[in-house]
Amino acid sequence: MAASNSGGRRMRGFWVNLRFKLALVAGLTALAFAGVVFADESHVSGGAAAMSGGGPLLWGILSLGGVLLGLVATRAVLVRSMAPARASARPKESYLSVVRQFSRNAKLFLGYSILAELGSGIWSVMFNLYLLRSGYSITFIGTFWLVNMLCHGITALPAGIIADRFGRRRSFFIATTVSVVAQGSLLFLHSPASILVLAGLAGFGEAFHGVTGAPFMMENSEPKERVHLFSLNAAFLQVSRFAGSMSGGFLPLLWAGLIGVPDVDPQAARWALVTGLPLVLIALVPLAFMRERPVELAHTFKELLNFPAMSNFRSVMQLTLLSLLVGSAFGLTIRFFNVFFQEAHGASDGQIGTTLALASIAGASAILIAPLLAQRWGKVRSIFFTQALSVPLLMVIALVPSYTIVTSLFLIRGAMYSIAGPLRNQLSMELVTAKERGTTAGFSHAAFDLGGSVGAGVAGVLIVGGGFATAFTAAAVLILIPAVLYFTFFEKRESQARQDAAQVATASSPAD
Repeated sequence: MAASNSGGRRMRGFWVNLRFKLALVAGLTALAFAGVVFADESHVSGGAAAMSGGGPLLWGILSLGGVLLGLVATRAVLVRSMAPARASARPKESYLSVVRQFSRNAKLFLGYSILAELGSGIWSVMFNLYLLRSGYSITFIGTFWLVNMLCHGITALPAGIIADRFGRRRSFFIATTVSVVAQGSLLFLHSPASILVLAGLAGFGEAFHGVTGAPFMMENSEPKERVHLFSLNAAFLQVSRFAGSMSGGFLPLLWAGLIGVPDVDPQAARWALVTGLPLVLIALVPLAFMRERPVELAHTFKELLNFPAMSNFRSVMQLTLLSLLVGSAFGLTIRFFNVFFQEAHGASDGQIGTTLALASIAGASAILIAPLLAQRWGKVRSIFFTQALSVPLLMVIALVPSYTIVTSLFLIRGAMYSIAGPLRNQLSMELVTAKERGTTAGFSHAAFDLGGSVGAGVAGVLIVGGGFATAFTAAAVLILIPAVLYFTFFEKRESQARQDAAQVATASSPAD
């Protein structure tokens, strides 16, 4: 009987693993097929006509359906594959039941997340194109983002220290106000020097967002719900960016008709960007109703500034190095994807907006399986696998001449890479004490933005001198190295923590 049961378990395991692999292949194939439906070369040569023919809408529906189909199948297989372990352990709550138990503050923060990227999505599509149409070079665009992210990085650590001293919520209001004023002002200036000054001011304002969000989520959630909150926050941000990116692709057409200028006129792009600014302010409404949960904060700035005395100083320095590398890759690629689609493939505004929007929704869908991957493999291994698998896709994107294949690979790469984001954030917050979380986030975001500023500046030079392939290849290396280092630095520590937690759970469970 025991041998029969063992054979049955092996057979079930075989079919579970097979279904898991087939689900992944099905999801990727659906994405590739959806890309072919929309992104053929006729769309590149007939930009405006293609946009009016309903192709992007059809492609969007098929792409989103393909992503969701593959991810739902993957999630189902993961759940089935973990069923034996769940049966032998204490009962696990369902995904939805965990979400329903979120604190009021956590739910309000998710409300902020679903609104926060509406304006940013519009900017991600149109701002670089606005600069190009206003007569600025790709090198100047790289300099703009160098200054923006440099100032962001310089401010990140002080912002984290301030958050550890005075709390989190006020930072959002201060940051958003400064950023909106700076961004709105630079749209109506023509002096390169003035634009760069305001780029720096916007970077100062934006710094508070990144360093306060992760500590706040950590402090307003319980351990059992934390991975769900971090993944949902990242997914909601992606959904918000999807809506913003879709709007950003078509708003120039609307404004061009309203003010009577050609579609590619910089005035149409300018007013599309202006439209996004009030949306940034609207996102603050949920934050106004939040009540911060009391946590242990630092008593003095002197206590915070004694960095070597931090109880987890080595981990903080390791996280800082990893953020520096990932940020450099971000500056080399993400800031220039819209330029890449236009310059290398002749895509229209609508195509670029739709492509970036679908990448956001693909990422949002993929993020939702992050808790299951973390439960199955652990956070560190999940970061390693998903980040490393995105590397070859990025390199191929820069080399393939077909817009059909490029758009498909772009969506798949975005889905794979997005899974690692919330897991990296949660891991960094778990490695430090409560009163050091803001400072830790400050170090990480400072490194990310300083690396991103250098990456953006170098990207402008590399693209002009060696093409997009050179910049994307350098970025691929900078994504792979931290993927390996995450495994090297933290895998043993997480494995030991999981074993300890399992022993505690076993000891506390009622005897049979």
